[in-house]
Amino acid sequence: MAKKHIGAAAHDGVDGDDELDDEEDPEEEEEEDASNEEEEICLKYQRMGGSVPRLLSADAASCLTVAERIIALGTHDGTVYLLDYLGNEVKRFAAHSATVNELSFDADGEFIGSCSDDGSVVINSLYTDEKEKFEYHRPMKAVALDPDYSRKASKQFAAGGLAGQLMFNSKGWFGSRDQVLHSGEGPVHAVKWRTSLIAWANDLGVKVYDTASHQRITFIERPKDSPRAELLRPHLVWKDDATLILGWANCVKIACFRTGDGKNGAAAGDILGIGRKGSAGSGSKYVEIKAAIKTEYYISGLAPNGDDLVVLAYIPEVAAPAAQVEAAGAITTSAAALLTTKQGHAHRPEVRIVTWTNDELATDALSIHGYEHYKAKDYVLAHTPFSGSSSAGGQWAAGDERLYYIVSPKDVVIARPRDADDHVNWLLEHGFHEKALAAVEDGKVSTERMEEVGSKYLDHLVLERQYAQAASLCPKLLRGSAAAWERWVFLFAHVRQLPVLAPYIPTSNPQLRDTIYEVVLNALLTNSAYHEQLLTTIRTWPSTLYSHSTIITAIQLQLGTSSKSDFLKAVLAELYRMDGEYSKALALFVELQRPDVFEYIEEHNLQADIHDKVVNLMKLNAKRTVALLVQQSDTISASEVVGQLKKAGPDQRQLLHSYLHALFEKDPNAGKDFHNMQVELYADFEPRLLLPFLRSSQHFNLDKAYEICAKRGLTRERVFLLGRMGNVKEALGLIINTLQDMEEAIKFITAQHDDELWEELINLSLKHPELVGALLEHTVGNIDPLHLVHKVPCGLPIPRLRDRLVKIITDYRTETSLRRGCNEILKADCVDLLVRYYDEARHAIRVGGTEEEGKAQSNSQNGSIAPAPAMQRLRDQIPSGTTKTGRKLSTISGSGLCCICLDPVALQNVAVVAFFCSHAYHVTCLNDTSGIRSQGTDLKKKESPKDLAYKIGQGISTASLYIHGDEDEDEEESGSPPMRCILCTTASAKNKEAKDDRKKSATAATSNGWAG
Repeated sequence: MAKKHIGAAAHDGVDGDDELDDEEDPEEEEEEDASNEEEEICLKYQRMGGSVPRLLSADAASCLTVAERIIALGTHDGTVYLLDYLGNEVKRFAAHSATVNELSFDADGEFIGSCSDDGSVVINSLYTDEKEKFEYHRPMKAVALDPDYSRKASKQFAAGGLAGQLMFNSKGWFGSRDQVLHSGEGPVHAVKWRTSLIAWANDLGVKVYDTASHQRITFIERPKDSPRAELLRPHLVWKDDATLILGWANCVKIACFRTGDGKNGAAAGDILGIGRKGSAGSGSKYVEIKAAIKTEYYISGLAPNGDDLVVLAYIPEVAAPAAQVEAAGAITTSAAALLTTKQGHAHRPEVRIVTWTNDELATDALSIHGYEHYKAKDYVLAHTPFSGSSSAGGQWAAGDERLYYIVSPKDVVIARPRDADDHVNWLLEHGFHEKALAAVEDGKVSTERMEEVGSKYLDHLVLERQYAQAASLCPKLLRGSAAAWERWVFLFAHVRQLPVLAPYIPTSNPQLRDTIYEVVLNALLTNSAYHEQLLTTIRTWPSTLYSHSTIITAIQLQLGTSSKSDFLKAVLAELYRMDGEYSKALALFVELQRPDVFEYIEEHNLQADIHDKVVNLMKLNAKRTVALLVQQSDTISASEVVGQLKKAGPDQRQLLHSYLHALFEKDPNAGKDFHNMQVELYADFEPRLLLPFLRSSQHFNLDKAYEICAKRGLTRERVFLLGRMGNVKEALGLIINTLQDMEEAIKFITAQHDDELWEELINLSLKHPELVGALLEHTVGNIDPLHLVHKVPCGLPIPRLRDRLVKIITDYRTETSLRRGCNEILKADCVDLLVRYYDEARHAIRVGGTEEEGKAQSNSQNGSIAPAPAMQRLRDQIPSGTTKTGRKLSTISGSGLCCICLDPVALQNVAVVAFFCSHAYHVTCLNDTSGIRSQGTDLKKKESPKDLAYKIGQGISTASLYIHGDEDEDEEESGSPPMRCILCTTASAKNKEAKDDRKKSATAATSNGWAG
C-alpha cells in the first residue's frame, strides 16, 4: 500500500477548516511522489484550533478522551481542560500536581475521572461543583468510570498503577471503599470499562472481570516478543459490548465475548494459540480470539472503523528480522533499542486503516509538530463515541460524524472521512469520470455539479468509443434539452451508432422533430440485425412522432427486394394497425402466428375476414379457432371450413373432427351433410362419443355406419344400429353372445317394447349358465320366475342358484309387503282427511252484520251458539222499518237476512239456521216452508265423525251451523230428515229441469233427423 504524506502546518483558527500543509523537503517529496501510486486518501486532516494552540504552547498534552458533547484534554502539568469540538476551552480543573495519565467519562458525559503520577484519582462533575479525590500514594496509570456512574449511587470506578493492584472503588453506607480485584503481576497500564466488563492490562497480559457475576472471565497473554510496557504501553478499545480490541507492541488481537452453555467453552480456550479461556460453565461468559494480526510497525493507538480498524502506527528506525525475534523468545536488548531512536530521527506517525485480516486499505503519513523527537508512547489516538453508547453496537449512527483525534505533546490533529465534494474532485482530476458520476448521483453533492461531471464524462466516453455507455448516460446528462438531444442524435448517426442511442431517445419532455425519429427508424430498417429493435421501437414510441406512410413505403421496398424478416413483417402489421387497416394487419398476424390474434379479431370485429385463414388459425390454436368458427357458422359455412381442412391434407383429420363435433353440439343439423364423415371420425378419434352421436343424428347411412363399426369392433354401436334397422334379434344376440351383459340386454328389450324378445332372451341365455343366473336376478316385473325355472334344463350348472332363488322369493315377499303397507297408508290417509273435513265442517260462518260482529261470532266456541249479548247488539244496530224490503235474492247471501221472510235474523227471538252457501233462515220459517216439524229449538247441534261419515256416504249434505238463542235448549233429535237450503235446492232443481229439457229437445231433433 502506497503512502500519502500529509503535512502539518500550524493552525490557530477556530473554524478548523484548513487542511494540513506539507513540510517535507522538496527533494524527499519528489522522490516519494515518483514512487507512490495515485490513490485517494480516505481521511482528511486538520489541526484543532480554538484554545488548543495557546494551551499547548505553554504545556504539553499527555492524554485526551471524547464524550458525546465535549472533549477532555490532560496535560503534563496536571491540568484537565474541557473543550468543545472546535477546541475552545469550556472549563478547566487543576486536578493534579503531576502528569495526567488517563481520563475517563461516564456514559452520560456528566463526570470526568482522571489519574496522575501524583498517586491520586480525581472525579469531577462537569455541571456542578462536586469533586472527589482518592489518594493511592503510588503513580496511577489508568482509570475507568462505571458507564452508569451518574445514575448509580454506588459511584464505582476502577484504577491501577505502578503499585500493581487493580483497585475497585464503590460507595456504600459508610463511604467509599476500595477493593483489590487483582495484584501481583506488575503495574496496571490500561483499564477500560464497558457495561459490566472491566478489562485491564499488566505486565503478563490482559484480564477481564465481570462485575455482574463477580468473577474473572478470561486472561489473554501478552505477546512474547513485545517490549516492556514502560517503553510501549498496551491499548484497549471496546468496539461494542462483546468485542474488545487489544493492541500491544506490533500485535493486534480481537476478542469476542460469548455466553456459554458448557459445550462451546472447551473450543474457545486457545484459538490461534494465543489466548486462554475463562470458565465456560452453563450461563457463564467466555472469550474467543476472532482475529490476531502481526504488524511491521508499533501501535501507538487503536480505534474501530465499522468492521475495520484505524491504527496509529509508529515506524521504528530499524526493523528487526523476524528470525531474530523468534530466536530471542523474550524481550531482548536489541528489541528495546528499536524504541530508543536517535534524537531527531523518528519517522512520521502514520494513520492506517486495516481489516481484521491485516489488509491495508489506506495509509496516511502525518507531519506532526516535532514528530522527529517523539517516541511511540508519546502519541494518543481517540475517537468520538458511538451514538447511543453500547446500544449502537460499535457503529456510528446515520448522521454521526466520525472523528479521530491524533494527540502529540504539542499538537492535536483531527481526522475525518473525506466528504462527497472532495471525493468527486479527486476522481475528476485523476480521470475517474464514471466514479465521479456515481458519486454525484448519490445526491450528496449539489445538483450543479451534475452538468459539469456529465459533460466531461460524455465527452470522454465518445473519445474512447464507448458508445453504448455514452448512450445510456444521455437521459441523465442531456435531460430536457431538445437541442442537445438533436445534436447527439446526428453525432451518433455520423458514427453509425444510432441503434445504440435509439432506446434512450425521449418521446416527450422534450419531444424532438419528426425528422429525427424518422432518421432513427430508417437506420434500424436498413440493417436486418436491428429489425427486432425496430419492432420494439415502433411499439414503444407514440404513433404521432413520425409519418407512417414514409416508414410503410420503406418497409415494402425492403420486403420486395431481399429481406423477408418476420420482425419486418411484424413492424408492417403494427403500422397497418396504427393506420386502421385492420384486415391487412390480420393477414400478417395470422401468417406470423401471433398468439393474440384471436383477441385482435374480437377487438376489431374481423370474424368475416377469416374465411381463407382457417388452416393457419387451426395450427395456431385449434380450440379457439373451432370455437370462433362455430360461433360464426351463420357466415362461415361448414362446407367452406371442411373444404379447407380436407385440402390441407390427411394430417388435419383431427382438426376436422374437432370442428364437426363442436358444430354438432351447437346445432345437430348444421353439418348434416358431413354426418357420414363424422361417423368415421368419431370411430377413429373419440369412439366413446360415437354412440351418443348415432342416437342423436338422423342424417347418416345405417349400412355404412354399421360397416365402420364392424371394422373397428364397436359392439355397442353395432347393437344400436341393428336395433335401429329392425334386426332386434341379431342385436340381442350380439349383447348376449359378445357383450354377455344381461343388464344391457334387459334395457334393450325394454326399449323395444316387444314381449317376444323376452322369450328370445331366455333361449339365448340358456347357452350361458352365468347369464341364466343373472336373468334370475332380474325376473321381478319382467319375467315369470316359474316359467324361467321350467325352461332351465335339468343339470344345467347355474352359479349361486340357491342365493338367486332366495332373492327371487325375498323380492316377491318384499313387493307383497309393500303393497299391503301402501293400502294401510291409503286407508289411514282417508280417515285422517275425513276427520279434517269433519273439523272444517264444524267451523262457523258469517251470516251478516259488520266485521266486528263477524269477529264476535267467530270467537264463540265452535261457532254454534250466538251468545245472548251479541244477539241483543245485533237487534240494537238494525234500524226499524227494514223488514219486507223485497231485496233481490242475489244480494241476500251473507247479508244477515232470513231468505224467506227477508227480516234480519236477529229481530226475532228464534233459532237461526245458516248454511255453507251463506244463506240464513229462521227455524220457524224453514220448518213452515219445508214441512219439517219443529219442536221449539230442538235442533241437532253436534254429530260424531262416524255419523258424519255415514251421511256423506249416503249423499246427505251436512248443513252447517245452527245459531240458537239459548244453549240450554239444545237437545238431541234423532230420526229427523236433513235440512237443506231452500234457495240453493230450488235453483239446483231448476237447473236440472232445464238440462232435462235441453236433452229431450236434442233427442227429439236427432230422432227427426234419422227419420228424414
